[in-house]
Amino acid sequence: MGVPGESGQATDLRHANIALGIFLVAYILSFVDRQILSLMVEPIKRDLGLSDLQVGLLQGLAFAMLYAVVGIPIGMLADRVSRRKIIAGGILFWSACTAMCGFAGGYLQLFVARMGVGLGEASLSPSAHSWLSDAYPPARLSRAMAIYNLGITIGGGLALLVGGAVVDMVATHGVPVLPVVGAMPTWRIAFLIVALPGLLVAGLVAFAREPARRGQTGPGPMSLGAALSHLHRHGRTFLAIYGTSVALGVMGYGLTAWYPTLLIRTFAMTAGEASLRLGLIYLVLGSLGALAGGFAAERLTLRGVRDANLRVPMILALLCAIPAACAPLMPSPVLLLLLFALLTFLFNGYFGCALAAIQLATPPRMRATGAALFLLANSLIGLSLGTAIVPLIDRAFFGGQGQIGPALAVIGLLATLIAAVAARSGLRAYAATIDALARD
Repeated sequence: MGVPGESGQATDLRHANIALGIFLVAYILSFVDRQILSLMVEPIKRDLGLSDLQVGLLQGLAFAMLYAVVGIPIGMLADRVSRRKIIAGGILFWSACTAMCGFAGGYLQLFVARMGVGLGEASLSPSAHSWLSDAYPPARLSRAMAIYNLGITIGGGLALLVGGAVVDMVATHGVPVLPVVGAMPTWRIAFLIVALPGLLVAGLVAFAREPARRGQTGPGPMSLGAALSHLHRHGRTFLAIYGTSVALGVMGYGLTAWYPTLLIRTFAMTAGEASLRLGLIYLVLGSLGALAGGFAAERLTLRGVRDANLRVPMILALLCAIPAACAPLMPSPVLLLLLFALLTFLFNGYFGCALAAIQLATPPRMRATGAALFLLANSLIGLSLGTAIVPLIDRAFFGGQGQIGPALAVIGLLATLIAAVAARSGLRAYAATIDALARD
């Protein structure tokens, strides 16, 4: 006979793992829909008559405006109502808006459609973070978050591979002719293809069993004012977590937005060639790095290192500094891709740790709201600045000729050093915060 409660715990873990798998698929889809534009920079510029800065705003600000701001009311809602319904509705909405990107007739229409993608995707992570923090014990949360955040590397890699495959298909077979709308340029077809799986993924969410909200002993979810008050009381902890993630986010979003263009412009690669190389690196080394960061934090936590979820990002930021500064300046594509592969492995280890740190430093009654506030900072600053700052620095300091390697190098060096300093400043405060919450 089993020990009473063991079968229930096994069932809970099974449901938690099922939900984690579904959320991973949803997050992969969200990053494919989000990042597919990065491979289509040149044809979109040509067809719509855009500048590098305008494309940078499409990749960053257009998406981040609603993704960041609307995430807060959605997070507050997820602390109160069914997280399953919020996630499913968001998937359907962002998939429809991704399809609309393919039909955009000008810059304004494409900008608005990208805002819609951001609005829909704002539903996923705050709700999923809250769900997972209730489904897994605290010591295992960094691993669960690392697995969830494989969506970044797998989704980013698939966005490149799918986009590259579409480019190569059109180059071989010509531009497809669709019923009613007729012939469509390559980049428009790519948006339509990546929008289609949204219906299936939204249906998968219905199979996830939502867990009870862990440790809610108070009267109910916190108000936004109470949540902000908690952040203020533990200001040093949250400044360290936010500062580390925002700095690394600026660099990371710059990488995903501009490295395909860097390879195309500097080494005369085709879009398909650049996407194959970068996509495989994201898929393999990015995913391994994300898992390694989460496992490292978990092992340190189980050994009693209370600040592991902030200490690991600090170490990774320092290790990233040299490859981040040197990779975009390499004189050959082989050297560039080797350093980029190392950077991708190291860099992607931080985000699962940061998300676990936010959840563990946040009371259970405000976890979705806390996740939304974190994503507000990471997206509004990291995503908006990371995609737009590359052409801005190129224009301000390197002549604005579109050779964006030096700008990427400057951003990489500064971002990693700032992130390391920010993390180091909050190690003791973070440990004290999670100890205080454990006593409450």
